[in-house]
Amino acid sequence: MRNYLIAILSMLFLITANRALSQQKIIIDGSLTGVREGAHISLMKEEGSVGRQVTIDSIKQGHFRLEYTPEDTLIEYYSVMSFDDDFPSMSLKIWAKAGHPIQIQGNNNLVYTWQVKSDLQEQQEWSYFIQANKADWDQFQQLTIQRKGLIETLMDDQAEPEKKNAAKSAVASLDKESDSIEYKIQKNNLALLEKATMTPTKLEVLNSVANQIKWNHADSFTAPVTKIFNNLTPALKNSIYGEKIALALFPPQTVKEGDPMYDTDLTDIAGRPHHLADFKGKYILIDFWSFGCGPCHASVPELKEIEQKLKDKLTVVSLSSDTKSVWKKATDYFKMTGNNFSDGKEDRGIYAKYGVQGIPHYVLITPEGTIQSAWTGYGTGSIKSKIKQLTGFTIDD
Repeated sequence: MRNYLIAILSMLFLITANRALSQQKIIIDGSLTGVREGAHISLMKEEGSVGRQVTIDSIKQGHFRLEYTPEDTLIEYYSVMSFDDDFPSMSLKIWAKAGHPIQIQGNNNLVYTWQVKSDLQEQQEWSYFIQANKADWDQFQQLTIQRKGLIETLMDDQAEPEKKNAAKSAVASLDKESDSIEYKIQKNNLALLEKATMTPTKLEVLNSVANQIKWNHADSFTAPVTKIFNNLTPALKNSIYGEKIALALFPPQTVKEGDPMYDTDLTDIAGRPHHLADFKGKYILIDFWSFGCGPCHASVPELKEIEQKLKDKLTVVSLSSDTKSVWKKATDYFKMTGNNFSDGKEDRGIYAKYGVQGIPHYVLITPEGTIQSAWTGYGTGSIKSKIKQLTGFTIDD
């Protein structure tokens, strides 16, 4: 009898312990059909514009399971995606919290429209808008898969010119078709939002609609989006997505070549205040960058060399668009010791004033504080070449 009681108590202890352990984890169970056996499924933790893979599984007999122990108990953004070639270059947006299990179902590799079952309101609201446009999003995803193959041809140094030209033309055609589909999707989302009570999640959907105004000149959206925006609570207006929508509706006046430089309150990673005006008297090279940007990574050694060899004539000022936590990781990763600042607005503050639409982006300012030149993109030696062209300074020994 005593041994029997010990066995029962041991079982109860194990059940309780396992339940407590599962409540500390984010657990996502996926059930799929029509997807290749062995395909890799990743869970990404989203931090601003940067995603970090936190776990990965492969599909076995139509199932996958993703488990991750978060650092806190908040509801946070994640995404489920596959980097495999036969998947779209899109991800399934997930709101997750430890102790709230998530189930995913799908019948193809079109991950963005897989169905998500969750008890979190944010997930339910987001999934409503995705499923309301499922057929169009599925078509959109198919086009991204086709586009990936064409881009590989364009990047292939061994591909014949005729093949590259054909791929370039095909990409342009696909992009035009994709833009048309997304316009249709966001038009439907706008109609749904006009009848909805606004929440932070629905505000993110509204931001996607507003991006059609910003990037694709969908002027017919301007009046209804403005009406919704004007009726937002102050808290929603001042949120990240509220500020993004405001920038789409009311673009700030940007500074251009020949204008005085725009300045604002900046801080370094320790929180100390700085301004661009602190460096007047020498040329200033502003480097707009993010930890999630591959070319930005590649440019770091060249920027450090320029900073070292031209320190008496030119100052490099790096401005991060990342969240504080990602910026800190990047600072440690690159061992950055120079002028490494942020305005805390990601891409909504000084980035918007300088009209930054792609990174890395560079702005050269004269010693008097006038914008001399601005350009986007990086290739080996390109910054040195540009600096020499604009100032006459030679960086190489």
